[in-house]
Amino acid sequence: MSNELKKLQMPEDNKTEGDFVKTLQGQTGVGYEEGTHVHKDWWATTLSYEEGMELAQRAVDEREDMLIPAGDISGVVFTQGESSAPRFAFHVKGKGNYVPTDHALKDFSTKAALPSTSFMRVIRRQEDFDGQDAKLMADAVNNWIRRVDPEKLFQVRTYKDGTMRSFLSEKYAVVDNRWFIETMQDLLPQGRLSHWTGGDDAIYGNILLPDTIMDYDQDDSDYGGMLSVGNSEIGTRQIEIDPSIFRSICLNGCIWGRVSGVSFSRRHIGDIDLDGLKVSFAENIAAQLPILDTGVHKFLATRELGAKAVPMKSVIASVAKTVKLSRGEATKVLGEWNSYESADRNLFGVVNAITRAGQTCGNARWHALDKVAGQIVDWSPGRWDVTLQEANVLKDKDLDRIYAPVAVA
Repeated sequence: MSNELKKLQMPEDNKTEGDFVKTLQGQTGVGYEEGTHVHKDWWATTLSYEEGMELAQRAVDEREDMLIPAGDISGVVFTQGESSAPRFAFHVKGKGNYVPTDHALKDFSTKAALPSTSFMRVIRRQEDFDGQDAKLMADAVNNWIRRVDPEKLFQVRTYKDGTMRSFLSEKYAVVDNRWFIETMQDLLPQGRLSHWTGGDDAIYGNILLPDTIMDYDQDDSDYGGMLSVGNSEIGTRQIEIDPSIFRSICLNGCIWGRVSGVSFSRRHIGDIDLDGLKVSFAENIAAQLPILDTGVHKFLATRELGAKAVPMKSVIASVAKTVKLSRGEATKVLGEWNSYESADRNLFGVVNAITRAGQTCGNARWHALDKVAGQIVDWSPGRWDVTLQEANVLKDKDLDRIYAPVAVA
């Protein structure tokens, strides 16, 4: 795909669009925030990656995702309190009643092959909605459930407020919004989140890049770089990244002189290889945005540092020894590489194996291993060659000291 993409260029007729923003008076000052082409007023509304992560984590803390067999799901009519009107809800055995959002009703209607996916929503929106309407909705659910294999699994997302936000098949591949934000931070650590909606289940907005990482043409050093991004954990949108360059962003967020590139998008279906997805992000960004050396380039460069003829068990042992992993951690990294990364006999595969191993540890050590992976990404070709040389002279007794002993059944 990257071979079909070209670096974005600002056309001649956009060369002065948005120039007025340079001298525009706002509440926080005049013109651009230093090192950007974003007005000071708008820059003040942007978020750091950390703030975006806090929003995403806040949503995680308020919800529960469940994989439920059809036999444990039913439609019910219930009331909350003596004065409450009858309501329709999905009942999950052993959990309770959950009032579906319109999106969850659409999900269900699609699964149930109802004549119209708006059927359930239209009934509920009636001004004179009553108990008979609620019973009709519950009957529609139960009539479908009786024909479904009771062991068939569905993914549902519920919140502590008693709502159900999605009703998805078990094949739906959730890409965690926190992973998405962390990945963008790894690739473009200097970015800021703008026009950001970090809602409970979906994120979308722009990632603004500072002038310091832009690789300007000699005849035009007056534009900014940006990614429009989006992801939904419940099926409201695809995974998307759309690189673009722009002339200015006004004090009210209006983007002037924008030139958009080719989007990368991926549906949430089937098994998603997160490492491969991260590579696709990086390739799309590097191919289109005129950026200098960043996390994007460093990450992609790790694929060029191969292990040559050195056994990967010895390579990973050499890395583990260098960065002082415990025997248990080294063994986990090797196991993750064997299970998921064996197609990448290079530094890229090692980095991904370390991050995977970190996810099996407690939060503190997970964070520490992520930092280790980040440091290794910065290794030069010369440093990698030293690692390979050290790996090449390791003996079995050395490997026994680096890896934990394998339990014999």
